Amino acid sequence: MVARWLDPPSFGTWEVIVTLVAFSAYPVGVVSYWATRDVARGKMVGRTALAAGGLMSSLGLVLYFAFTLVTYPRINASVLPFLLGALLVPLSYWSAVANSLVGGFRPGVYGYSLVISEVAKLLAAYEALYVYRLGINGVIIALMAAYLVQSLVSTYFVRLTATEKFDFAQTRRWSRLAWLPLLSYLPSVLAVADTVVVAVAFGPAIVGYYQVAFILASVVGYSSALAFSLYPMLLRGGGERLPSVTVEFSLFFGLPMTVGCFVLAGPLLFLFGTKYLPGAIGLAIMAPMFVLATISWIIDQTLLGTEKADVGERPSFAKLLRSNLLFVPVVNIVYAVSYLVLMFAVLSYSFSAGLSISTSVGYWAAVQLVATLAFMLVKARRVKHHAKIMPGISVAYYVLAAAAMGGVVYLLSGAVVQQGLGTILYGIRLVGVVAVGAAVYFGIVYALDSRFRDLACSLLGRLKRF
Repeated sequence: MVARWLDPPSFGTWEVIVTLVAFSAYPVGVVSYWATRDVARGKMVGRTALAAGGLMSSLGLVLYFAFTLVTYPRINASVLPFLLGALLVPLSYWSAVANSLVGGFRPGVYGYSLVISEVAKLLAAYEALYVYRLGINGVIIALMAAYLVQSLVSTYFVRLTATEKFDFAQTRRWSRLAWLPLLSYLPSVLAVADTVVVAVAFGPAIVGYYQVAFILASVVGYSSALAFSLYPMLLRGGGERLPSVTVEFSLFFGLPMTVGCFVLAGPLLFLFGTKYLPGAIGLAIMAPMFVLATISWIIDQTLLGTEKADVGERPSFAKLLRSNLLFVPVVNIVYAVSYLVLMFAVLSYSFSAGLSISTSVGYWAAVQLVATLAFMLVKARRVKHHAKIMPGISVAYYVLAAAAMGGVVYLLSGAVVQQGLGTILYGIRLVGVVAVGAAVYFGIVYALDSRFRDLACSLLGRLKRF
């Protein structure tokens, strides 16, 4: 809905605002980082975490307006969306803390809250975009609705973590060890800085082309949600085979989605509007990048979840410096900085050489793919000393099934999905192609993999009991 109602420059401006909110939410990482680790280890610090996050949101607002004053004059956009975006800051703080409590206490709740919040976002977006035609302001309102609903749902499900009184001693401990979470969340802030850097240096239009492709490719990264429980389980002393099982399960869904995005890059972007078709090359490149990013994230969770250097009220500073709690963020910071430098250099060359938008987006995506692969391998060398990360033979079946699915989808899409169709009919046929591809993939895996057959029979048995 957003892509069809906003042109690339407006979509790029929207992404800049979201990035400024992410910058402003950086300080809340101090609370959310320790809240997850403490709650997973049995400390009911929910009330302390929520109160501290609420107080810190005032600092977030100061940061948001400071970033806006620096960024806004360099972008040809209305000031109203930037002012409305300020309302996202306190909601993002609440959402971050509530989700951190969920991550340590009841990880499965994150899925429930996400589904409910996405439904709320779609309903709000429909009203704002189709009924009231509010444009970019309507998109911000829809995101506000999503933040609010998810925060409410998450807070409700972790209410048992808020049974204890506000603990000043706990906040002092978090403050004393604030340098660790600040380092840990810095890479994520730097990684999304590409949106602001490119918008200021080259204009928001290319950001719009890239981000639509990025959002589509990020569907591949949804398989990382299957690893959401890995971190708290390792903190509680889970087995060393958990990471390898998690990688295998994530690839079970991630590989076919990657092939689907690669083969259907053009048709998928056409559904968003012909104006976004130049991002097709970038989408095809970013799809496998998200598979690598998922594995990299699982490695991070494994290294951090198995680390015990922070146990105790006053952990040794020397042990923390040698621990994975420092290694992981340092590697990720180097990754983010390297990516930003290479991305800026490549885009500078692309624009100076007068290359097309399609080629520029492709170069941007290629830089991110190469950087993600390189630094994932760096962390993989470290993780083998802490847990088993290599998946089993089943992954070979997934690759074979995904390749067969890709061939079927390619031939079928060329035969039944034509750009001259109306939007609704085009979308229905595209969904049909995806459904056939899914049937081919799961059918082949079912035939080849005995473990998947056992899992499918178990799930069917549970459904019959209902």
